[in-house]
Amino acid sequence: MGKTLIGSLTALARRTAVDTPVPFTSRGSERALPFMRPAGMEQQMRAMGSVGTLFSIVNRTSNATAMVDWKLWRKAKSGLKEDRVEVTSHAALDLWTKPNPFMPRQEFVETFQQHVDLVGEGWWVIAYHPGSTIPLELWPVRPDRMTPVPSQKHFLAGYMYTSPDGEQVPLGLNEVVFLRMPNPLDPYRGMGPVQSVLADLDATRYSAEWNRNFFLNSAEPGGIIEVPTPLSDPDFDQLRDRWNEQHRGVANAHRVAILEHGKWIDRKLSQRDMQFVELRAVSRAVLREAYGIPAFALGEVTDINRATAEASKAWFAEQLTIPRLERIKGALNHDLLPLFGATAVGLEFDYESPVPADPEAEAAQLTAKVNAAKNLIDAGLSSASVLSALGLPAIEASPAEGGDGTITPRELGDMIQSIYLGVGSVITWDEARDILNRAGANLKLGTPAPTNRGAAPAAFADLVARLTGVPAVANADDDDALETVREQYDTALDALLTAWEPIAQAQINDLANAVETAVDDEDVTALAALTVSTADAEVVLSRALADMATTAAEQMASEAADQGVTAPVPAVAEPLSNRLGLVAYGDELATIASATATILGDDMARQAAVEALRQYTPGAVGSRVAASVKGFLGGLKNRFRRDQLGGAMTRAQNLGRIAVVEETPARIYTATEKLDGATCEPCREIDGTEYTDLATIRDLYAAGGYQKCEGGSRCRGTFTARWSKNTEQQGDGS
Repeated sequence: MGKTLIGSLTALARRTAVDTPVPFTSRGSERALPFMRPAGMEQQMRAMGSVGTLFSIVNRTSNATAMVDWKLWRKAKSGLKEDRVEVTSHAALDLWTKPNPFMPRQEFVETFQQHVDLVGEGWWVIAYHPGSTIPLELWPVRPDRMTPVPSQKHFLAGYMYTSPDGEQVPLGLNEVVFLRMPNPLDPYRGMGPVQSVLADLDATRYSAEWNRNFFLNSAEPGGIIEVPTPLSDPDFDQLRDRWNEQHRGVANAHRVAILEHGKWIDRKLSQRDMQFVELRAVSRAVLREAYGIPAFALGEVTDINRATAEASKAWFAEQLTIPRLERIKGALNHDLLPLFGATAVGLEFDYESPVPADPEAEAAQLTAKVNAAKNLIDAGLSSASVLSALGLPAIEASPAEGGDGTITPRELGDMIQSIYLGVGSVITWDEARDILNRAGANLKLGTPAPTNRGAAPAAFADLVARLTGVPAVANADDDDALETVREQYDTALDALLTAWEPIAQAQINDLANAVETAVDDEDVTALAALTVSTADAEVVLSRALADMATTAAEQMASEAADQGVTAPVPAVAEPLSNRLGLVAYGDELATIASATATILGDDMARQAAVEALRQYTPGAVGSRVAASVKGFLGGLKNRFRRDQLGGAMTRAQNLGRIAVVEETPARIYTATEKLDGATCEPCREIDGTEYTDLATIRDLYAAGGYQKCEGGSRCRGTFTARWSKNTEQQGDGS
């Protein structure tokens, strides 16, 4: 056994190659430490079950830590949290949601957090399938059974686990994740609060036992019976038995004692003398001090109202829960995620903040920002830049009357330019007001002009026509058109998802059959190489994309017709080169359909393989593993599938719209992100931006949503077009 263990330690020591700048351990400790686990850890963990205050503290902190939700994010180049994109499908996320078949995440976190709170150490042992490099399970293990194996050159060679029957199990660096409260004397171990209050815990336990024995034995502290002459053994036994029978126990407390030829000498200390109440109170205070937890956090309150209760919840979350979550976050991102290789590059786990919202603080912060914005704008800075810098939403303001009675096109834009196109001259506010009044707006001097989209379209029509000589079309029309675009997309996507269900079910059945065969053959390699046919999926998707592109082209032609322009509808569902010979739309849609179908098939096969490997053990029954895989795949929410199919549909929709303006160029193109359910910062920045060249629109939207959107395939960005009344039908765009 000794030679085998030393050989295992030597093998562990060779797994790392980076030397430490200074040695952290002595030469002899590499062999000695595995047999020298810190004493007292078991006693510290048992203390939770024998001291009520300790149980309350650890139960409260570990429970609060385990209740917090976690998400997986893709980091943003800006480094800002608000710019990150959530990742909803990844093997690491699946593992963290269900660490092992017997524990949900909540129980897993609560278990190891108890260990950290009691002894300052929490250990996860990672399970792999033979031949696989992807972690499949996480298991919490008792700290007293784990021992780091130090290395003088490499700091750490590995770990040693001691089983309940004494077996020594060597573990590599990639098989263990170690969380700890650092120990100032030992870089390899942790130190918990219980170690600092062991004497106080003993005093608390002993005082409780003394108090219990007080009632069990005599209900009084002991004394001495003194007799003048020696007693024979029978006399001694008779005196002892009579005394116990008449005076021992709570029921016999305070009875009068009658002694024959003996004298009672009182040796008692009263409970008042023992000061039990004070002793217990001091012990509770010492425990709370060690954990940095106030009395109110344990429910010890004498005067509380709603305000103090809310403040207490916030304090507990900020001072006690978040530090524990940060320790777990570090372990997930620094130790666990890198084990998933290239698929985890750029990803990070993060928790949902447990700190409750503070409406008063938020209101005060908003007030301070508004005041600061007012001061900066009054000082002459641009209102748009000030609001953006302070993180305040853009506000459309009506133009104020200038000292010279005129307003510039930029100032007039607050009233008109966001709604109509072509503002290009300077007029007086009185002129604008008179025009609007004649159009029926009935504005009085000083009354703000309507600024919301679609407001008083008839009132603005004459004004825009006077300024530009071009009849204007309200953005309200754009909104109506975009709503139609949204409805067409939603209808088409719902139909596609419905048509995809039997395809997905057939793929699930094929994968389950392949899993059953591989398990029965004990061919683990076959599990890792699962594939699925995508021919039927490609046919269905190709047809759906062609229909979507055709519908979008017809819609774009309809929008042109609303502006008095006749735009032919290209045959976008067939191979068709545009006027520059750059795009064959039909070929492109077919390629996108094939690639998307393959991606979705590979994703399902990957998830089937991961679940099969997680369920597989030597000698497993193939049909049972296959049934588990089938149930797992059938229960997926399929957010990834919806995103990918939705992204392909958006691409087809934008290609159809672009095909129309390729044939019948417009005068102005406006980027719009109104179709997005949630808009990221890059999309907010481009929303409403106008362009005169189609090449830019093609670069931005030909591949789907906005190219710089942080939501990726979920983006629904598109564009609208403006044609002049006298736009002629020119197939060459000249």
